[in-house]
Amino acid sequence: MSVSKVNIGLVGAGSFADLWYLPILEKHPAVQLQAICSPSGTSAENLAQKYNILSSYRSYKEMFEKEKLDGVCIVTPNEAHHDIAVEASMRGIHVICEKPLAMNGDEALSMVKAAEENNIIHGVNFTYRENPGVKKLKQLLAEGLIGEIYEGKFQYTGAYGLAGPPGWRGTKSKGGVGGVLADLGSHLIDLVQFVLGENVSTVQSSLSFLHEGKLKSIHEMERCDQSADSVHFTSSFPSGVHGSFYTSWISNQGNKNQTIELSFFGSEGVIQLFSSELGIQLKYARGKKQSQEVRLENALKWNNNAEPSEERFRPWRLTERNEIWKWIDLIAAKRNDTSQTLPLIPDFHDGYVVQKVIDAVIRSAELERKVSASEVIKSKS
Repeated sequence: MSVSKVNIGLVGAGSFADLWYLPILEKHPAVQLQAICSPSGTSAENLAQKYNILSSYRSYKEMFEKEKLDGVCIVTPNEAHHDIAVEASMRGIHVICEKPLAMNGDEALSMVKAAEENNIIHGVNFTYRENPGVKKLKQLLAEGLIGEIYEGKFQYTGAYGLAGPPGWRGTKSKGGVGGVLADLGSHLIDLVQFVLGENVSTVQSSLSFLHEGKLKSIHEMERCDQSADSVHFTSSFPSGVHGSFYTSWISNQGNKNQTIELSFFGSEGVIQLFSSELGIQLKYARGKKQSQEVRLENALKWNNNAEPSEERFRPWRLTERNEIWKWIDLIAAKRNDTSQTLPLIPDFHDGYVVQKVIDAVIRSAELERKVSASEVIKSKS
């Protein structure tokens, strides 16, 4: 007996829809690429032609009205996420949304409630949980490789903001005042909370804005529609772990292009993950012994002489480990009422937790003091 296709629409037809969403959706055997929309209509028409999408629109509301969609991917500027997700949820359309989930915690909570009240499958594209080094790092920490964890140093940096604010992401109005904190920092916050299995409880932060060739504070930029380019914050966790976070899109990278670094320091050793377009490396040292490298499956080893590439940085992009693929599997399983065990994906609840940390970091910079996360939400089991 043949199984009917899952009809998918996309809101947003920019470069990331082309890089991350459409190639994996086109590859999934259960997907029918039904519709796509963009404000001008031109980019939607172009991608519709490239990927054989049946219809293109300028309005997501018109698309929702005219098309019988099972799911929608939201790949738009941050300021549009809330309204699209709530509208889709109320129509019973399953949703996966780009990160960050929303512009603030209130919007994110509204999205969580709409999704849960309408019993839809909801996801956030926190894709770096699928980094082979992250998965192995989480396992080794849980096994006690470095003993009791005391401290951590966490970074996600790029250089694409050195030429000026990077499009809508560099504006308060469409991306949010946090800027790089929303763009790269949301991934970093989610990764650390995922690996540790607990959420940030307090933060103390500094936001910097590269404006007219100088770094300026949040107070100097109140009348300018520009978002933060560099963000530092210290954090505490309920277990007592103390962490230092740094995210920037004005950090020169050489040929790495973008870099994730996660370092954990414990009572018995240190473990460090490095991931960039040169590859992925995980190494640890116990006591005063020499560092050892951990073998990683499904990853290309870090090589300074390699040609930088997407495949070296995110080798799971075109595989069944992509969050978009897993979201489709969940929709298909729900429709067919199957009892098979499926992997969990980061959902709107996870996006809300990250958004509350982002809010606290921004508030800390505004007040120039330590701020407690307004809600400490227990991680999902």
